Amino acid sequence: MKRLVIVGAGGYGREMCGAACAGRLLGIDSFAVKGFLDDNPHALDGFADCPPILGSLAGYAPQADDVFITAFGNLATRRRAVETLAAKGAAFATLVATSAFLGPRVTVGAGSFIAPGVALTADIRIGRHAAVFHNTSIGHDAVLGDFCHVYAQCSLGGAVKIGDGAQVFPGAVVVPRRTIGAGATVGAGSTVVLNVEPGVTVFGSPAAPVT
Repeated sequence: MKRLVIVGAGGYGREMCGAACAGRLLGIDSFAVKGFLDDNPHALDGFADCPPILGSLAGYAPQADDVFITAFGNLATRRRAVETLAAKGAAFATLVATSAFLGPRVTVGAGSFIAPGVALTADIRIGRHAAVFHNTSIGHDAVLGDFCHVYAQCSLGGAVKIGDGAQVFPGAVVVPRRTIGAGATVGAGSTVVLNVEPGVTVFGSPAAPVT
């Protein structure tokens, strides 16, 4: 049996823990949530029935049966955590909520999280350490890069491409065959009808660059 260690005991980590308690790790038959890593030993004070904080990220030594997933909304923090763990030889898990739908030929990379209610229809490729949040729908032939976040209640059409480190905030719509460049940001509730260049922030319906 594998032991899942969630890195980050904030709200995102608690959401992930809830999904893990009724979810699955791709490629792993049996697992249990071992606990959290967090630099704040009191991060879970006031939250009942949570797994324990096992220690800090820097101070924790991975065990043979450990697998890890990071739970940080800040992508720079998430990257640093992944680098720290990788340097220690850590293995990363892919967490998929039970209520998420993964259609045929959908692949999800190590360290990624697919939240409850997500629909990944068919022939979709999601990279490493990415996250697709609650009740988002992604159409056929979409490609999501490493370390990208697509937040809750988004709708991505078929053949959409999301670059590494890009973020699509809640309620956004991306029409089919559009590209969101690496490091770009799509604001909440926006409608993307044109490609978004790397590193650019867009907002509105139709979405336009924020100056």
